[in-house]
Amino acid sequence: MMTDYATGIIYGTGCIVKDKEKKYLIVRNLDPYYVKTIEKEVPYKAYKLEYNTKRDGKPQWCIKVKNIEVFPSLSEIQNKKDFIRAYMELHAILDLMNVKNRRGDRLKKLRFRIYGNEELLNWINYNLPADIKKIQYIRNTVDKKYNGETGCIYYQSRKEILRILKWIDGTPRHEGVWDRWQQTVSSVEQYA
Repeated sequence: MMTDYATGIIYGTGCIVKDKEKKYLIVRNLDPYYVKTIEKEVPYKAYKLEYNTKRDGKPQWCIKVKNIEVFPSLSEIQNKKDFIRAYMELHAILDLMNVKNRRGDRLKKLRFRIYGNEELLNWINYNLPADIKKIQYIRNTVDKKYNGETGCIYYQSRKEILRILKWIDGTPRHEGVWDRWQQTVSSVEQYA
């Protein structure tokens, strides 16, 4: 049984593949942290994929988990904070956007976006300590060819963003991601 944090990683960067009539889970990421986290919970070893470095500029890390053939169900998640923390570390962006106040002055404002498929975003939407947001859809294009849509939930209320971050805060977590998020929050405080 995997931790809910590891399950969030699986949802964030894993896929089920079929090889010679056998299905299994593959987790890949440029950052070894996530693959190494899965490695701690399964009897398989992580390794570097060197063959596709031109696309990303560095090798991906990979682990093949041959005893998992389907994703765990969202209804099986016991610790929603751990699951959502892992998923958001992989698929959320906390940044600053420029806005104008009533006087026309440019200000910096926090913006938090979570990307994913509609089912997962709905589940996250109803579990976060924030108002329910309408899922926005973004057209994906690669080399000017339509590649499908990605859903996104946008948060622009500072109070909601800080409440979400406080709620999901815990361990395990990727300290590099959390440091970047904290720097972003701190930088907007300088503009307030």
